[in-house]
Amino acid sequence: MLVKLTKSRDSSPAWEFSTRKIDHDESYLLSLMRDRGTSYSSAPQSVLMSMRGMLITVLTLWIPLTPLMWLLYRQLSAANSPAKKRRPSNQLVCFEDVEGVDSAKVELMEIVCCLRGSINYSKLGAKLPRGVLLVGPPGTGKTLLARAVAGEAGVPFFSVSASEFVELFVGRGAARIRDLFSVARKNAPSIIFIDELDAVGGKRERSFNDERDQTLNQLLTEMDGFESDINVVVIAATNRPEALDPALCRPGRFSRKVYVGEPDEVGRKKILAIHLRGVPLEEDVGLICNLVASLTQGFVGADLANIVNEAALLAARRGAEMVSREDIMEAIERAKFGINERQTSGVQ
Repeated sequence: MLVKLTKSRDSSPAWEFSTRKIDHDESYLLSLMRDRGTSYSSAPQSVLMSMRGMLITVLTLWIPLTPLMWLLYRQLSAANSPAKKRRPSNQLVCFEDVEGVDSAKVELMEIVCCLRGSINYSKLGAKLPRGVLLVGPPGTGKTLLARAVAGEAGVPFFSVSASEFVELFVGRGAARIRDLFSVARKNAPSIIFIDELDAVGGKRERSFNDERDQTLNQLLTEMDGFESDINVVVIAATNRPEALDPALCRPGRFSRKVYVGEPDEVGRKKILAIHLRGVPLEEDVGLICNLVASLTQGFVGADLANIVNEAALLAARRGAEMVSREDIMEAIERAKFGINERQTSGVQ
């Protein structure tokens, strides 16, 4: 369509052209322009404009595909085990660092002797226990005991929390279980430690979580699949043994149960002596241990470690170079009753 526009006195006529988009008859248009004597020219598209168009195209495709690619990556990496491996050279914990649980140490020392080879149990037709279940209240040192077993035996130690197996994607927990046990077999003799076993080993008739049931079934299968000549011991910890599935506790799996309870007064003294190493005190260490142990009935190892830490913080807060008896007593009061207004005002 051709339309003539208004013109002023000192300007030439202005014309407005309305055209349609040329798709497949571009050659016809060129031939028509040549026949009519119309002059025309063309210029190649600049490199900058070409890169701009390419960038727009890539971004247009990349933005909606990014979430899909992330989901695909999560699925493909499902077999990666979340376990943290500790090599024998990095095992700095031994039974000397664990106190207050003497009966549990005696039971676990047998596992250490078997892994070391100092007990010829196979000659008598015995088999190395496949699973050891540490049962007890929180903070009693179950994780520390498992690390001490690996440190004493000098074998690789794989530590994982059971809650890390259960994920949003179905089948991922089972894949992680397979990968964990596969790596442990390749590094045998080794120890697998599963903390908070009840997070994945709960009774199946009470569970409505298919993913957790699949993970538990895979764990049962892997423990049954141990060969007798492969020295891989699974140590698990829980404070809710009554919630575990009976299949986990049958002979051949977690058949050995070791109770890790609250320490008595003598045990609390020994635990305090360990945590007070390197802490400068105004009084004798033995005197402080006796005092604190007599005032902390029912406290576990984690509670005692927290008391020592709080006392050191209180001493640092008042600018002292040594921890006093008053700091220890105030830390015990905080652990028992919480922080009161008097203690809060002292901070300010």
